[in-house]
Amino acid sequence: MNRLIGMRTLKTGIAVVLTCILTGFFVDNLFYAATACVVTMQDTIKTSFKMGSQRVFGTLIGGAVGFLLFLVMPKNPILCGIGIMIVIKLCEIFKLSSLVVSSVTFFSLYLGYINSAPLAYSLQRIFDTSIGVIMGLIINYVMARPNYYNNTMNEFTKIKELFKENVRNIVIDKKNLNSNSIEIKIRNSEKIYSKLIDEINYSKTDCNLDIVDKSLDLCRQIYFHIKSIELLEKELFLTKENHNEVKKIYNDEEKFIEVKDNESPVFNFHLNKILEKMKNLDELIGTNN
Repeated sequence: MNRLIGMRTLKTGIAVVLTCILTGFFVDNLFYAATACVVTMQDTIKTSFKMGSQRVFGTLIGGAVGFLLFLVMPKNPILCGIGIMIVIKLCEIFKLSSLVVSSVTFFSLYLGYINSAPLAYSLQRIFDTSIGVIMGLIINYVMARPNYYNNTMNEFTKIKELFKENVRNIVIDKKNLNSNSIEIKIRNSEKIYSKLIDEINYSKTDCNLDIVDKSLDLCRQIYFHIKSIELLEKELFLTKENHNEVKKIYNDEEKFIEVKDNESPVFNFHLNKILEKMKNLDELIGTNN
């Protein structure tokens, strides 16, 4: 069951509350600061910094273009169109995802929907946005950050159990193979691992990336061999070697597929690789515990 409120949601709420309370007396417009808090609160500190800095830079672009064109001729339809094209192009050049922020800032300033001097408005918007970004970064850094290393290793443990279940189905009679579930799990572990890489420079948790890399590689290899077995259609037989290895893992099973040493060489090759790499994966995960 999903939690009623996720940690990221809770941290966002706390960041907004603190922004409104602690900075309300010197922030001109809390709307911009609070919105920046929400945008900045991401899964990792690296992503938070990226989104926050883009927010500030986007505000700077919209404010600068709006201010310069306002000095030339305010509220001119043609200049307004040229101005927004400049804003869009600059966002493309700097690869910013904050086009909406840049556009709103530009339109508010150039079209005169402000209650102060254009330059003062531009600087105040940048300041307000920066305050929200800083507050979001602080709360995201100090409060309940996810342990992506442990989360990644836990995913590998789940994948290992899924491998074991699939191998059991293979040796019972190649029934109910579920390679799609394995693929989904591996992709999920890759996503968590990506967040671990983003977070590692900001984390105090001891991380052995070599174990993670090797575990992920083993998972991919085992998946490949299971997928290869899934594609085999004819009747399959176990070699004595594979039969003995399988019995060590599933010694409570009454009956496996028939043993014939000189049959099903492709099948037994893939099965042997699966058993070997499952053992290696188990050792790596055990090293982490």
